[in-house]
Amino acid sequence: MIELKGINKTYQTANGSIKALENVSVDIGPGKAWGFIGLSGAGKSTLLRCVNLLERPDSGTVLIDGEDLMALNSKTLLRRRQRIGMIFQHFNLLANCSVFENVAFPLSIAKLSKNRIRELVGESLDIVNLSDRAKDYPAKLSGGQKQRVAIARAIAMEPKILLCDEPTSALDPQTTSVILEYLKKVNQGLGITVVLVTHEMEAARKICDTVSVLEHGRLVETLSLSDPAVDPQSVLARHLFGYGAGI
Repeated sequence: MIELKGINKTYQTANGSIKALENVSVDIGPGKAWGFIGLSGAGKSTLLRCVNLLERPDSGTVLIDGEDLMALNSKTLLRRRQRIGMIFQHFNLLANCSVFENVAFPLSIAKLSKNRIRELVGESLDIVNLSDRAKDYPAKLSGGQKQRVAIARAIAMEPKILLCDEPTSALDPQTTSVILEYLKKVNQGLGITVVLVTHEMEAARKICDTVSVLEHGRLVETLSLSDPAVDPQSVLARHLFGYGAGI
């Protein structure tokens, strides 16, 4: 489904170059819920954005269903991105559009028929239990409701993959649990491959099958959370799992 091979990414800044990713390789199977965890600045979000080429690697290969996205022209890449949904920490809703209009926006850009848009928006809002808020505007919604609208907008395009960049970092613990349950529903109920970036180990534990631990742009360890005897080996992973005193 998602194969990242030898991904490297360096940013040029006024203070010199920063190596964000160094030779990272990950193979994520279809229907998985996969987490990228690590401390701030580890390269998690950069790696996530390499999946749909919002960040283009300096070198390496990005394969989705065996197709090399980096070899595509811009028009074809745009079409492929329509099958890769994305949600962010800060929702990114259009303030002057209703809930319905926010979810419908990418469908309109894709030039679907009005009937098909109504159908997909209705189904998506049903999934996140917001059908009764379709006519409301974002200002009337809580943070959790806004993130649920963002999830509905992402899944309305019927993606194969949903990329989640710190989707619960701006939310309180109770609302975080609710959002994670909806992401779990999207993964298990719709069969969508979910890739979650987080620095919160408990968030990863709640929905992920597997986590890859990143440190200073390098993948230091990949662990199966379905293994009850999971035994992280790296100092960072043991810290994130709560097994160590600190790093």
